[in-house]
Amino acid sequence: MKTFKHILPFLLALLVLAGCEDDVTYKQGAAENPDCYGVYFPKKQATRTDLEFEPGTQTEAIYTVKRRNAVDPIVVPIVVTSNVENIFVVEPIAFEAGEDETTFKISFPGAQMGTTYTCDISIEDPRYASVYAPDKVSLSISLVLAKWELVTDEKTGETKGRYRDDILGNFASINNPNANPNPEIQLEIYERSDKKGYYRMKAYTPELMNIFAGGPVNHENRGVWTYVDATDPEKVYYPYQSTGLTLFPEMGEWFIASQTPENFAMDGGAGQYGTLKNGVITFPAQSILLEPSEGESAGKFFYANAHGLQRVMLPGARVYDYSVALTKSEPADGVVKIGATLSKDTREFRYAIFAGNLSDGEASLKAQEMADGKIAAENIETITASGTISVQDLKEGTGKYTLVGCIYGAGEPNPEGGETASENLKMQGYAFIPFGYVAKGDKVSVILKVGLESTNEFAGQGITSDNSAKFWAYGEGIESLKYGVFKTKDIKNVDLTTFLQQNGEVFSPEQLEAINSGHYSVMLTGLNGNTEYTFAGLAYNGYVSTLVKATIKTTGKFNPGLESEFLYTDFLPQDKQPKKEYLISTQWNYYAINLLDKKPMRRKIGTVTIADDPKDDSSADLLTITGLPGVKFDKGGQIPAVYVPAASPLAGITGAISPLLSQTPIGTINGEEILSGCVSDEKPDALYAVNYPFIGGAVADGYIYFVPTPNYIEQGATFRYLYTLSATAPYSILTDMLLVDPAKDMGGIPELAEERIADLRRMAAELRQPRNYVERLEYSASADRSSVKPLPTNHAKGFLPASAPEAKVVEATVGFSEAVQHAEGAGSELRFRKTAAAKVTLK
Repeated sequence: MKTFKHILPFLLALLVLAGCEDDVTYKQGAAENPDCYGVYFPKKQATRTDLEFEPGTQTEAIYTVKRRNAVDPIVVPIVVTSNVENIFVVEPIAFEAGEDETTFKISFPGAQMGTTYTCDISIEDPRYASVYAPDKVSLSISLVLAKWELVTDEKTGETKGRYRDDILGNFASINNPNANPNPEIQLEIYERSDKKGYYRMKAYTPELMNIFAGGPVNHENRGVWTYVDATDPEKVYYPYQSTGLTLFPEMGEWFIASQTPENFAMDGGAGQYGTLKNGVITFPAQSILLEPSEGESAGKFFYANAHGLQRVMLPGARVYDYSVALTKSEPADGVVKIGATLSKDTREFRYAIFAGNLSDGEASLKAQEMADGKIAAENIETITASGTISVQDLKEGTGKYTLVGCIYGAGEPNPEGGETASENLKMQGYAFIPFGYVAKGDKVSVILKVGLESTNEFAGQGITSDNSAKFWAYGEGIESLKYGVFKTKDIKNVDLTTFLQQNGEVFSPEQLEAINSGHYSVMLTGLNGNTEYTFAGLAYNGYVSTLVKATIKTTGKFNPGLESEFLYTDFLPQDKQPKKEYLISTQWNYYAINLLDKKPMRRKIGTVTIADDPKDDSSADLLTITGLPGVKFDKGGQIPAVYVPAASPLAGITGAISPLLSQTPIGTINGEEILSGCVSDEKPDALYAVNYPFIGGAVADGYIYFVPTPNYIEQGATFRYLYTLSATAPYSILTDMLLVDPAKDMGGIPELAEERIADLRRMAAELRQPRNYVERLEYSASADRSSVKPLPTNHAKGFLPASAPEAKVVEATVGFSEAVQHAEGAGSELRFRKTAAAKVTLK
């Protein structure tokens, strides 16, 4: 079963403000009583402290008390204060000798409906309660008797609303492609009969948690009510309350509250309230706070609702979508095409075109001016459906412009039925898009020069022409640059423009400023020797984009061990794959990443030997692999395998060796039977027992790397992890498995990029959970491998500031005219005399 992973809040804990006085005189406190019983109220109580019952359903509540000194039998003296006398009856708190926990009962037989009662129970005697320990020595209880009515839509009779969460995903995540960080469920919502707008609902249910995690997940859930106070539709808030959830034992149960004066000591104007409009309750981003009840974070409040998506919809409510998505083409033949996609609730989009590249704030002001009638009507166009706006014949000519439009909709259904008339539509928002326009006959080119240079400028730091290259660029007016550094052989059949648009790294504003201001230079490190690399960049100047490239080949010798990972397309041709005799006769050095390591890095796991299967009575060349799980067995430990060229199901597959994984134990460790299976990227919670999950093939002479089998990738299962485990615990989770002939091992196993380490750690946390085989996937020899096209690896990861590029000699054709003065009195002037053009070399 899955478990959650921590997410550190991106904002530091918000501390609750408390009043303080000036000129406080401090006095030495009383000493702690050495015989103190240390009685306290644990924060986590089985019974809520904010009690709400329907009249006649319950007249008492039971709470827990603990103590640290349990030697004597005691009755604890308490002080009880309440806002209304003779409502609460508190029975004595008594401990038997040796008893460190007990319970006591509070009764309230005289409580009346609609009144809120409060009761504080305190332990003040220092003989019974610690003076200085952090233990909680008081218990505050509130009680209200009220009736709750199911909220029902009067028009449709609908009895279920919707609840969407944007709290849990701010603090916990799970590695599951089916997980939803903003889960939403249908649920019944109740309203207090004596307090209209005060709602409760069972929000954090197993259903919501399963949607959040993408399946069953380990957590504690008490199934408590969630309360929302919308008695004032303009000041909606969450009262301080428990979610009933414990996702991480060290954090305890999670409590939530809106950041409002009702919950915290703060100025009334600083409250961040939600709103209730047309049956929909929403909250501003970061207006909800979360408090863990245990551990180092206990008592601290962290911002939640990070994306502002927390929402409650009452039965029958509808969320209106007023939006317009705008796209732009590059100018062609004096025309720029603006695509406009109107949402289903958008009735009209009224737009105008303004000179200049407007910011969001400037566009907002122009939209408001349009809505207020301050822009001439003849300059405003209106569309009522999605389509393409063709912009041409701009009077200002070539330049930067911005299309700004106001979004209009009805806002709510027409009470008389039918569509709302155009003049009665309301502005619901705005949209804008800057674009560059090139008039017909004009031409605007991207001005950008890039290059790669071989240098030993940093050889003293181990950065040489064998493993690095200097990249430089300079240009004018570059607004964006998406780029990558690839092995030239990997991009021969790649549409680089499309690839960079979707997957390219992005130059930062600071880097673009350097390019536009003079030059930008960095050392690209972590390259391999004797390898040709290409820098490819898609540059945009606000008008058009262009692809720029530069190529360089590193010096030295190619070291396969320096590659962070290989692809199936990196395999050598089949005629250069290892023969069976070579596989068997070599004791291979074995490198891999074990996700169970504290810091997952590729390291030497041990050695691997390959042998003929002594029980082989099939037509295929069956082998056994010893050492592949990377653990020491007391008995056994061999994994069956096939020699790829002799395995008919693998016909057409390039490679040398492929393991066969089954549900049969491969050996024993400490008396436990050990199994080996595989795990896919797509379903990390499933353990598979399949034939041919990986193909081991030569990527260089003496180097065999295991990649996911292409046929399974086509079936939606990218097997990348060899999982060895017992019935109770995992023993190893290996990936990036590399066998190297010791006689050809060049060493130099690389450090992994930090983002790769982070990904591996996330996957490790997911895969550590003990599991049994739950999946069986049949190998399909007929799977179409033509669509399995791995993306080229971007090697633009290691940057080091570098000096400016060396000034180069260039050739140019130039002309010169000598100034000649004609002495014709005071009115003489300088005139130029033409000379012949000459081809010269400039330095």
